[in-house]
Amino acid sequence: MGGIHPVMELLSERPGQVVHLYLRDDHHHDSRRREIIRTARALGIPLDFVPAPALSRMVPRDSPHQGVVARVQEIETFASVEDFLDASASWPPAPLVAVDGVQDPRNLGALLRTCDAAGVAGVLLPKRRVAPLSGVAAKTSAGALFTLPLVRVGNLAMSLRLLKKEGYGVAVLDLDGEALPEGPLPPPLVLVVGAEEKGVSRPVADLADWRIRLPMRGRVQSLNLSVAAGIFLYSQMGPGS
Repeated sequence: MGGIHPVMELLSERPGQVVHLYLRDDHHHDSRRREIIRTARALGIPLDFVPAPALSRMVPRDSPHQGVVARVQEIETFASVEDFLDASASWPPAPLVAVDGVQDPRNLGALLRTCDAAGVAGVLLPKRRVAPLSGVAAKTSAGALFTLPLVRVGNLAMSLRLLKKEGYGVAVLDLDGEALPEGPLPPPLVLVVGAEEKGVSRPVADLADWRIRLPMRGRVQSLNLSVAAGIFLYSQMGPGS
């Protein structure tokens, strides 16, 4: 994973995830890079200074590293919805978000960043047909990938049925759905977010209790999925939240 802010966030929130740090060996480190160096040494994280071309080979070609790259362990996730529910402390919890068919790692990362900002309780990620939890997703998420509770599920539709049995309502965003309600929907709630091109898959959409259409006042008739999810999630916050 590359980038100053994502690496600083990772060192702050999940330092145990960092296996090794690599910094550009130009000896001109600004205050943020110096802070990364101090933190890594204080935590005992291995640290090497390498040429810029070596850093570039560690990350995807179109992913700028800003002279800092972290090698991280596999992301920690809940193994099932049941495990997540057993660990949940409050009821009703904050909304959940389920990801359906989002295969662009930047879109996934942006969505996770929005979920973190909106205070969701967790994110359901299918084991297939979803972008990998890669460095690109981590960087775009601004570190949210390492702080959000993530739940890996084998079959999203089955997991949603289980949540419905536990009292959750299921909402999907649909251009042909009903207008966004003026007030929050009754909790607990799970929002399903589909790919920008195809939307939510049919088996998942059939489980929806609410199909919500966001108001579009201009000529553009669709939004980036993270923006759309953010509008809906913030609409679910009660007064004073």
